[in-house]
Amino acid sequence: MSDGVPRNRKPPLPPASPGSKKSSKKSADDDDESLPRTISFVDLLRVLSGLLVLSCVFSWLITDGSSLTWNYRPRISRWRTLKSIFQPSVLLTEHELSAYTGADAGQPIYVAVNGSVFDVSANPGMYGPGGGYSFFAGRDAARAFVSGCFDTDLTHDLRGLEEMYITGTARVEDDAEAAEIETLVTEGRQETQGRVRWLRKRREKRRQEALLKVKKQIDHWDNFFRFHDKYFYVGQVLHESLEDMPVRELCKKQGKGKRGGKAGKAPSGGSR
Repeated sequence: MSDGVPRNRKPPLPPASPGSKKSSKKSADDDDESLPRTISFVDLLRVLSGLLVLSCVFSWLITDGSSLTWNYRPRISRWRTLKSIFQPSVLLTEHELSAYTGADAGQPIYVAVNGSVFDVSANPGMYGPGGGYSFFAGRDAARAFVSGCFDTDLTHDLRGLEEMYITGTARVEDDAEAAEIETLVTEGRQETQGRVRWLRKRREKRRQEALLKVKKQIDHWDNFFRFHDKYFYVGQVLHESLEDMPVRELCKKQGKGKRGGKAGKAPSGGSR
């Protein structure tokens, strides 16, 4: 060195012995074992797969080898459901719909509910010629599904049907309010116009509530055919305008404000 004074230097480290490397590796392994282990996605799949296999085995044993899924058939696995998915929807006129009654063996059997058309060919004994509900085939008889009048209400016209749900005390009040409105309007006094408006609102509210009940019945039968094991939705039917047609009266079975039976009772039974 230029100044002749030696600098302090750190002594070199001694070479590591093989034993020290092993102890370091063992210490690292101990650290890894001390860390908490997490369940991986693969582990979860293994558990679920094992449970699925066990379920299939037990189902096979309990059902005497008839089913691996506890006799449950997913709707998507049924041929008719798959066919309805890939088959384009139809759009029919009332005249075209009338051809699908089952009279022609080469044609399916269609039933319509409030514009929605369903294929019921799987049950020709009920909807085909001579069947107990053959009068539903080839037409939209939404009104009859609600009223239960199969002789006179085989039509899609639902107007006025809400009257069948205005019964008992509500019917008595409604008739009295209608008579009072007629009297007040005939008198034509200005001071009674507020009363007339109030009475009309009451009657309108009553009918809106009754219409909801009609809609509930229609939705019930739509869902019945739409989600049935054997039937499936195929399309729509176009109806002619009812604007210039008179409102239909309730059938005799229902009468004014009387329920002659349970609405929408057809079709019923286990052979649907």
